[in-house]
Amino acid sequence: MLEFENGQQELRVADIARRVGVTRNKAFRLIKTLESRGFLQRTGDHYRVGSRLLTLGEMAAQPIEALRAAAQPEIEMLHAATNETIYVLVPVGNEAICISSIESTHSLRISAAIGTKRPLDSGAGQKMLLSGQDEQRLSQVLSHRGPAFTEHTITGEAELRQELQEIGRRGYSLSLGEVDAGAGAVAAPVCDYSGEMIAALVIGGAMSRVTGNLEGAWKDLVVSAAHRISTRLGFHRP
Repeated sequence: MLEFENGQQELRVADIARRVGVTRNKAFRLIKTLESRGFLQRTGDHYRVGSRLLTLGEMAAQPIEALRAAAQPEIEMLHAATNETIYVLVPVGNEAICISSIESTHSLRISAAIGTKRPLDSGAGQKMLLSGQDEQRLSQVLSHRGPAFTEHTITGEAELRQELQEIGRRGYSLSLGEVDAGAGAVAAPVCDYSGEMIAALVIGGAMSRVTGNLEGAWKDLVVSAAHRISTRLGFHRP
């Protein structure tokens, strides 16, 4: 199904076989199975995404839309209060993806375009999300780490695990030049009605402006805003 992500609506058996890396016969058998279950639809000698997959996509999008709606007032408030880039990340596999953002108007700013993917092991929001993963998921992420982004990226597994424990203890996450040497950020957890962390709310800006703010006013603002989003999603602290 990932072969349809690049905007190509229809593919032939040979196209799918080549992209997936299997023989045409094997691709055809897989396609027929998916077609019989409604995940693919045949149009002539091409195949396109079927109605069942579209339905599942709509179902999967509903929680994200609820999260966006709950977060938007807080994103706007934080942006008005700081004029820094405010964004929301959710975990997807070994990455975090930006689902909502407002960027700073400063010429030097963090860019957080919707749809941007970031590794879970570096950066304030990413580490916030990683701190909420179970051991199996954490080990999987750590075993697939890429190269360091900057000299400030935490590269040692033991050091990163200690950092994640500290994040969980204090309830917010910090980054000073971990992904971009000239930027810093602070993030707080967003939880759903069950108490599960489903997102991270982040304030990020140029290093020249973050000094003194990350663990001061910005930290208090983002933690409070994330709690209000969680409350809108049905979470109540015990």
